[in-house]
Amino acid sequence: MKKVFYFCLLFHVEVFAQQSNIEYFVSEGLKANPTLLENTNLQQSFELQKQIIAAQNKKPLINFTADYLFAPFFFDNGKPISITGNPSPKAFGYDAGITNGGLYAAQFNIAIPLFNTSLINNLYTQNKTQADVSAYSRKQTVYDVTKSIIDQYIISYTFQQQGFYLKKIIDQLESRKPLVAALVKQGLLQQNDFLLLDIQILTNKNDLKQQEFAFNNGVALLKNLSLISDSANYILAKPSIQINTNPIEYYYIQKFKLDSLNIVAQQNVFENKYKTQVSVMGSTGINATEIVNIPHNIGLSAGVHVVVPIRDGNQRKLNRKQNAILINNQKIYRDNAALLLKNNLRNAKQQIEQWQQTISMAKEPIEKQELLLDIIKDKVIKGQVTVMDYINALQEYALLQKNKAIAETNLLLYINLYNYYNR
Repeated sequence: MKKVFYFCLLFHVEVFAQQSNIEYFVSEGLKANPTLLENTNLQQSFELQKQIIAAQNKKPLINFTADYLFAPFFFDNGKPISITGNPSPKAFGYDAGITNGGLYAAQFNIAIPLFNTSLINNLYTQNKTQADVSAYSRKQTVYDVTKSIIDQYIISYTFQQQGFYLKKIIDQLESRKPLVAALVKQGLLQQNDFLLLDIQILTNKNDLKQQEFAFNNGVALLKNLSLISDSANYILAKPSIQINTNPIEYYYIQKFKLDSLNIVAQQNVFENKYKTQVSVMGSTGINATEIVNIPHNIGLSAGVHVVVPIRDGNQRKLNRKQNAILINNQKIYRDNAALLLKNNLRNAKQQIEQWQQTISMAKEPIEKQELLLDIIKDKVIKGQVTVMDYINALQEYALLQKNKAIAETNLLLYINLYNYYNR
C-alpha cells in the first residue's frame, strides 16, 4: 500500500502512515486464518475420500499370498524326523489328513464386488454431506472472523476521531494563548486567566496522549485479529457499513438441514450391511503339500462369495429409533434458533433506530455550540468574557462531539451485529 507523509492531527507528530480501510483488514484476516486454511485442506480430503470409496468398492482387489507350513512327523519308520503325507501309524505328529505334512503355496488372488451400486451411492452421499457440513463450518468461521475484525476497526476508528477532536480543541486554545497574554499585559485580563488557559491546554494534551495510547492498543488488537505482523502506523478510513437485505433463507436453517441429512446418511451407510453382498473370486499359482509335486500343483480356482444377513439382534430397528431421536433434537434446536434469531434481529434493529435518533438529535446542539464558540472567542479578545467562560464552552463542545462519536460507534456496531444475524 502506498505510503504517504502525513502530519498526524491526532498525535501532533510527523509519521509515515498507511491509509487502510475495513476491507484491507478483513481480507488479511481471512487470507491467513488457520481454521479456514485447515478447512480448505479438509475439502481436498473429502475429494480424495470419494476416490477411496470408488477404489474400495468398484475396483478389483488383487494381492499375492505365499505360505509355507512345516508339519513334520517324528519316529516315522525309524527316522527321527520326516516330512510326508503318509506316515506310519506309530509316528508322532499332526494328523496327516489335516496338514498333509506341510503346505507350499504362492498365489495371485483377485476379488471383484458385484451389485453394490446402492452401497456405493450411500457412501458417496455420506461423504458429500460431511463435505457440506465442513463447508458450512468454513462460512461460519468467515462470518465470525469478519464480525470481530469490523467491530475492532470501528472501535479503533472512534479512538482516532476522538483524538482528532481533542487536537482541534488544543489548537483553538493554543491560538488564544498569545492574545490572552497580550490582554494580561494590558491589564484587561487577570494573570489567573492566562494560568487557567495554560492548565487547560496541559490537561487536554494529557487526554490526547491517553487517546493515543487507546488508539495504538486498538490498532494492535486489530492487527492481531487480522493476522498482520508489520509495525506500520495506520490511518483508518471512515467505516461505511450498510444494512444487508433479508436473505431468501436464513443461514442457520442450512445448519440444521445439513445435520439432519448427515444423520440420515449415517443411517443409510449403517444399513448397507443388511444388503446381500456378492463378489467373484479367483486365484492362480502354486498350492502343494509336497515339494516334489510342486511342478504339477500349478493351477487356478474361481468362485462366488455371497453374504446374506439374517439377524443381528434387532440392531437395525434400534439404530433407526436412535437416529429418529437425534433428528427430533435437531428440530428442537432449530425452533429455538429461529426464536433467538427473531429476537436478536428485532433488538439490533431497535438499537440501530435509537442510535440514529441520538445522532440526529446531537447535530443541532453541536451547531449551536460552534456558533457560541465563535461569539465567545471574539469577546475574549475584547475582554468582555472571562477565559473560564471560553474554556467551559470548549469543554461542552468537546463533550458533545465525544457523545456524538460514541453514538456513531454504537450505530455501526449494531449494524454490524444486525448483518451478522441477518444472513
